[in-house]
Amino acid sequence: MTGVWALLLLLGVAAAAPPAQVVTYDQAIASAVNLYNQQKTTPFAFRLLEAEPQPNWDPRGKTTQGLKFTIKETVCPSAQSQNLTQCNFKEDGVDQDCSGTYSTQQEPPNLTVQCENIDQELNRITRSRWRRFIRGAGRFARRYGWRIALGLVG
Repeated sequence: MTGVWALLLLLGVAAAAPPAQVVTYDQAIASAVNLYNQQKTTPFAFRLLEAEPQPNWDPRGKTTQGLKFTIKETVCPSAQSQNLTQCNFKEDGVDQDCSGTYSTQQEPPNLTVQCENIDQELNRITRSRWRRFIRGAGRFARRYGWRIALGLVG
């Protein structure tokens, strides 16, 4: 008889436990965009432009999962809390390349977001390409001589 009571007690505890929170990738991205808009003091709000698919996203997972997405500046002021899906993108609006993490290991879930201006990112890539080109030209000149490298042969 005590076994029956123990089983009933166990079932009661299991039924009273809160259900595991299920968060889809789209919901996590929407939360990340909202968090970014709350943290930044820009005059205009940002809206999701594109989200990089995550095929291994586990909605019930108790691990830290990655987020990658791009946002763009809208015509809506950031001070207004409204549905951003109704805001048009600014024609010359800033694009931000964002990454973040979503973790359900603790309650409430932990969300981090970091965004970088795409123009600055492209500028940094261009600078690194120039450095790589100059280093390669220097190696070529040391190997084959400066006269050949500069086209002064003749």
